[in-house]
Amino acid sequence: MEDIERIRERLDNIRSVEPIITSLRTIAAGGWRQALRRREGSDSYSRYLGEVMTATLPHMSRREMQRLRISDAPGPPPRRVLMLVIASQRGLAGAYNDLVFRGAEQIFDRQRMQSEEVLLATLGARATLAFRRAGLEPHMSWDLPVTRVAPLDLVRALALELLSTLTEDRVDAVYLVYSPYRAATTESPIAERWLPIDRTMLPGEAASWPEPFVETDPRSLFRRAIEEWTLSRLYRIIMEAAASEQAARYRAMDAASSNLERVIGELTLEYHTARQHAITMEMLDLAAGSGSLSGPRGSATE
Repeated sequence: MEDIERIRERLDNIRSVEPIITSLRTIAAGGWRQALRRREGSDSYSRYLGEVMTATLPHMSRREMQRLRISDAPGPPPRRVLMLVIASQRGLAGAYNDLVFRGAEQIFDRQRMQSEEVLLATLGARATLAFRRAGLEPHMSWDLPVTRVAPLDLVRALALELLSTLTEDRVDAVYLVYSPYRAATTESPIAERWLPIDRTMLPGEAASWPEPFVETDPRSLFRRAIEEWTLSRLYRIIMEAAASEQAARYRAMDAASSNLERVIGELTLEYHTARQHAITMEMLDLAAGSGSLSGPRGSATE
């Protein structure tokens, strides 16, 4: 009976956890789909902005491009670099965070060979905590829910803070370190330069007919388009990182749910087996007790 009670108690505990795991899997699936939709929307918006910049770029002089910090070609490696590592705000995402941290350390080592100083910035509580445990204090950190499906206003505020590091000449370049999205697996992180921009990063010229007619001032239109395009790039990367995180969390919760179903099945079978064994033993005890009470035949007449 003790084995039956122990199995029943363990079975009840696991069954109480199963709805929580299922709910987390459902939430991760919803965040995954929403992040992918917003990434696709950001890509479409960037293409429209690219068409605007392509039409207005011929009207920009070299001096005006320099004011916008847009160079003609990629220059030498930047002297001071700020690298923003985008990780998770929460756990339960499998090996996602560990993969981002290990990959970021390798990227830092390669960048230190090219730049004089590499500053660390973190986005997400998990990244901040992990680097502090490793003895690296972030130069800047944001423990904001942007690694989930963040609103554009929150990303815009983050972009302004990052942009201030360039305008105040605290750093020469800003890189974003994130895990690119793959549906079936978690990819190692990559580093993508966000700012400053050179002409090679701008959308290429596209043949169009008829030639677009620009009614407003093309220079002011280009400046507004490049600002929105820069923000859209940051938003797309954050949404891609969010999709990668939510996909990893969904896979982890789906694997946990499958393991729970397997364990519940094994414990249920073990419970029924132990119960049948207990019933069999009780029947044998009853049979043995009945035989001892009746005694041998003929003993009362002797």
